Amino acid sequence: MPKVKRPKLEIPVRDIGINFPLIGFGTYKLKKEEAYEATLRALESGYRLIDTAQIYDNEKEVGRAIKESGIKREQITIVTKVWRSSHGYDRTSKSIKQSLRKLGVDYIDLVLIHWPGAKTGWPLKKGTICPPDWTPSLRDTGTWKALEDFVNEDKIKSIGVANYTKRHLQSLLKVCSIPPSVNQVELHPLLQQTELKEFCDEHNIALQAFASLGSGDNPKGREALFSLPPVVAASKKHSRSPAQILLRWATQQGVHVIPKSSDPQRVVENLNIFDFKMTNNELKQFKTLDEEKGTRFTWKGLDPETVE
Repeated sequence: MPKVKRPKLEIPVRDIGINFPLIGFGTYKLKKEEAYEATLRALESGYRLIDTAQIYDNEKEVGRAIKESGIKREQITIVTKVWRSSHGYDRTSKSIKQSLRKLGVDYIDLVLIHWPGAKTGWPLKKGTICPPDWTPSLRDTGTWKALEDFVNEDKIKSIGVANYTKRHLQSLLKVCSIPPSVNQVELHPLLQQTELKEFCDEHNIALQAFASLGSGDNPKGREALFSLPPVVAASKKHSRSPAQILLRWATQQGVHVIPKSSDPQRVVENLNIFDFKMTNNELKQFKTLDEEKGTRFTWKGLDPETVE
């Protein structure tokens, strides 16, 4: 594997009980050797947070890359997610043990609940869900309680959620013993999640964005974001790629990002965003793009607000 040149600047890190870099490397849709090689390349390039999930089916390859990178385990932040068919105390506990085994580690830095609801749709029969006994209470007590117990056993360092709305967070905060440290959501200039960000800031919950550059689930998303007038203008002014502008727009607001790429040059390019800043006037231009409901490129456009 060819060596790549690391950016000179250090990645900003937020302390949430663990080191939580402002930018990490995403592995969605990276399979088998591609996941291994891309993760190893990302680590060699300077990334120190790797984001995976049980449903990605690449935890084993991610773990192998981390082990073979030669980087000390404590210097790498591993994030994985409990899939929505594993809601409930026992199912969640079983899935975490499997993730620990697949990753080949003694502990996981951050584990998120992947989705506030149960599994629906293919390959399930119409009108059915998995798990069949799912309820909001099962999510907020059973699933979350299992994560808390793994924290108390030092098998997980920090716990959080993904795709949670303000309402879901409010429900969890009423019953949890350990509050969520992170909420990972789709966030970009066409879905700015302003109210959710304000709520997360008020409750010291770090907001982490996925689909910052669009999504492989919807090829039109990348084109739509890259062609936005404020992105085009800032790209020209700062001599940066549209991807770098979109990532810098998010990180300048304190939003964490996890871009994915299997292209060695883009892996480095995405990381090299901390040596410039957009002006307040430039950032204001992005605010004009925000809409009440926004545009979603992931989860087939499903709004998690529809989940009870």
